[in-house]
Amino acid sequence: MEMVGAFVLPILLIPFLARVTYNRLVSIALTVIVMVVMFQNFSSIWTIVLAVIGLLIGSYLSMQIGKKVNKKWS
Repeated sequence: MEMVGAFVLPILLIPFLARVTYNRLVSIALTVIVMVVMFQNFSSIWTIVLAVIGLLIGSYLSMQIGKKVNKKWS
């Protein structure tokens, strides 16, 4: 369950926080802080790898959403 949470949490949290804070870097930083607090005792290296992959996917989705919003408001 920890591995699924480490993968899914950043994918959902980064785009949401990017829309709330209007800044992708702040949303990534806040997501990393939340993940470190939630998963203080990483039990395996695979959990960390999945968390990093989730961060990359979440960042990509955040950029795509930002492009759509900028086009819409232009």
